[in-house]
Amino acid sequence: MAQDLEKKAEELLDEKTEDKDKDEDSKESKQEKSVEAPEDPIEQLRRLCRGKMKLMIPIRSHGQDVTEIEFDFCALTGVEMMNALDTVPANNIFAISNAQAMALFAAAAEKCAPWVEDGGMRSKLYDGKDIRDRLSAPDFTAALRIAKLFYNASGQAGNNNISKE
Repeated sequence: MAQDLEKKAEELLDEKTEDKDKDEDSKESKQEKSVEAPEDPIEQLRRLCRGKMKLMIPIRSHGQDVTEIEFDFCALTGVEMMNALDTVPANNIFAISNAQAMALFAAAAEKCAPWVEDGGMRSKLYDGKDIRDRLSAPDFTAALRIAKLFYNASGQAGNNNISKE
């Protein structure tokens, strides 16, 4: 899944389209595609940065095994993103650290966590702390990659919306 996200992010960043067929039909469809308006960058980000990550090693929360974690980076508000990034000291203003990426993924996943009844109280099945503290190394690595893809792709998409006029 992370490889699919990387490929989509690369296409978004490079604005590339891959042509698999080189016969006459593909040339016609290529001309038709060039006539169509390009997809809205926010829609591309929403498609790219939302989904479910199936865990290689389930985590335990509220007495249940959690086998997959939903995430949606575009559901975060700017303040939620800032708060997640500010939980970790930054060394580089041009890129996010692994710790910041994990904080961002945890915030995006917490936002999508399902609700459960626990002793008469409603709460989220897991929160950001559960995700940061309990993910296995392979799952942690995949989460980092997804968060960094979102951060870089959203920054690039945002740059396209800035004019000097």
